[in-house]
Amino acid sequence: MKYQVVPSCVWTYPDIDYYPEGKERAELLALRGGYSAFQVSFSDIAGSEIAVFVEGLDCELYRLLAIPVESCPGIEEPLPHFPERKAPFLANDCLVPISNGEKIKAESVSVTLYLCVKVPYDAKGILKGSVTARDGGGCVSVPVEIEVSRAALPEERLNMVMGLSPWDIKVHHKLESREEFLALERQYLSLLRRQHQTMLFVKWPWERFEDGKWSFDFRHFNRYVKNAMEMGFKKFLIEGFGFRRSWDAPDILHRDIDLLSREGYEYLRQYLTALRNNLKENGWLSDDLFMLGVCDEPNDINALAYRAVISLARKYIPELRLYDATSGAPIYGALDVWVPRADEYEAHREVFDSYREAGDEVWHYVCLYPREGGYINRFMDIPLLCTRYLFWGNYKYSLTGYLHWTVNAYQNNEDPFKVSCPRHVNAGSESILPPGDDKLIYPGEGRPWMSIRLENHRESAEEYSMLMAVAEKDKALADSICGEVFESFHSVEFDADKFESARRKLIRAYEKMKNEE
Repeated sequence: MKYQVVPSCVWTYPDIDYYPEGKERAELLALRGGYSAFQVSFSDIAGSEIAVFVEGLDCELYRLLAIPVESCPGIEEPLPHFPERKAPFLANDCLVPISNGEKIKAESVSVTLYLCVKVPYDAKGILKGSVTARDGGGCVSVPVEIEVSRAALPEERLNMVMGLSPWDIKVHHKLESREEFLALERQYLSLLRRQHQTMLFVKWPWERFEDGKWSFDFRHFNRYVKNAMEMGFKKFLIEGFGFRRSWDAPDILHRDIDLLSREGYEYLRQYLTALRNNLKENGWLSDDLFMLGVCDEPNDINALAYRAVISLARKYIPELRLYDATSGAPIYGALDVWVPRADEYEAHREVFDSYREAGDEVWHYVCLYPREGGYINRFMDIPLLCTRYLFWGNYKYSLTGYLHWTVNAYQNNEDPFKVSCPRHVNAGSESILPPGDDKLIYPGEGRPWMSIRLENHRESAEEYSMLMAVAEKDKALADSICGEVFESFHSVEFDADKFESARRKLIRAYEKMKNEE
């Protein structure tokens, strides 16, 4: 049996048994109170089955489950690494929890494990252990040494929000009782907190129109918020109440109501008044706890209607800051928190930076776009380092937040373990999603299963917080470390060894800064 230690930021595949980045030992540098993660790929397995044992380490152990990447939609002009492999292929994305000593069957030429070692806050020096794998012909032992930094995990600094679909939790786990759903929902929320997601989308309340008036039921809204606050979520984004029929439609609707009509005005007046009263009754109207969305991705065609609806939102609930995903639409001054797509931010950087100079906040988002031009994203057919660099981009451009539409919106009730590029309909247009865009979490057996991309989000968020902390004392140093591997959202370093070198420099700089405090 053979093995290689592979960095956590590198894709592995069931049909590959050699990685240029592979090492014979796991030699890591980790912060106190955090995780230290790496992969081990085993090949040449006698008997097609291995049993794995971890010794000397407090370790979470996962096997990598391969997910099919059936196509690479949207890449019209291939570039180096875009795509990383020609579809169809299998990518090791899903992390399936296993127990120490459990036997794992090799489905192809290799078996890959993901190990996540919990580093205690009071740890010092070097943590030593090993990973031993046994097959029908013998065993191999992988040495593990984790140098514990004198610095602890930094405080969370990034405003991060990604959508969680309760419907998909219920459907794909085949839940029947409310108690089962609430317990599993909490497990999904725990995984979002694990990756340092600090904010949650909240849907508007249940509503009914009867006898010429709207009524609103905030019970589920309030339960969800209170539960999330107990779990450490800090802020909430109320999803936009408006939508468009199509990308070329000039009006903004709620249900089938034109929001600029008399009916639309009455709906907004009653809804926003009820929302404000509910927030006030719960003590949630202050402290910037909630932000309000209006209509996702306004464009040139509906910009005038959008600005008019914005004015009504400000009239009836002036305490809330307004946000939306938006790029180059002529809605100057309309929002408080601007969330352009990463490529649109770079294309219109002067405009968005001017909003920030005027006191607004600027984030960024990715979705099924950007897809071409070497732009990083969280897809399964481009390097895993693309996912890892997303929040380095936040540091580079002083973007204080990140938004994505989903972590588990499995499309058309299709099996997310078998379909990575589902059909997707939005505002009347149909497309095929790039692989993995609709998921970072899989509906596992009785519990949610992480993806390795979700874990790279976690590590990226921690690196962003370190960059920000170092920059407060020595911005030139933080900029220099970032610049070694990240130039722009479409120009990054794909050599994993060079990335690891920059990451070590960052940890050392952060450690030095903390020791001088």
